[in-house]
Amino acid sequence: MRLLVGRSCFKMINGVRIMSDSPAETIAIGRGLGILLQPGDILCLAGGLGAGKTCLARGIAMGLGVDETRVSSPTFVLAQEYRGRIPLYHLDLYRLGSAEEVEDAGLDEYIGGDGVAIIEWPDVYSPLLGLDRLTVKIDTASDESQRELVFIARGDRYRSILEEMKLC
Repeated sequence: MRLLVGRSCFKMINGVRIMSDSPAETIAIGRGLGILLQPGDILCLAGGLGAGKTCLARGIAMGLGVDETRVSSPTFVLAQEYRGRIPLYHLDLYRLGSAEEVEDAGLDEYIGGDGVAIIEWPDVYSPLLGLDRLTVKIDTASDESQRELVFIARGDRYRSILEEMKLC
């Protein structure tokens, strides 16, 4: 699968940096990623409010066979569960302040289990630092509709996903 032919892209040692020109393009990138995911995969989405984390999550959900119209930010409920070809657990840690709060809420049980875990605001949960995962950092570019997505793989599984996506 080749995404974004002709797009601005830069390969790094354990990752890839690309530009997305629209929400539709960000969704398409997420869909391509979602197709490749397996149970136990961990995706960390980092970026400011309005950066496009939920937009990317919506695309990932589509790639997993979830009805994307059901996908919304779980900020106020902390977690959303979706059924597709494999379960998708969409966690938002924005309102939590520590790993202990994540564990007290039982959210740690979603990570590395029978489905795919998408974690927004992952810095709150420090145990993620020791786990293999794919982190996507999303920043707003100079054009308000553009986003810079930096995919950083930790572990062979996630490096192989980036290779298979052929973002560059």
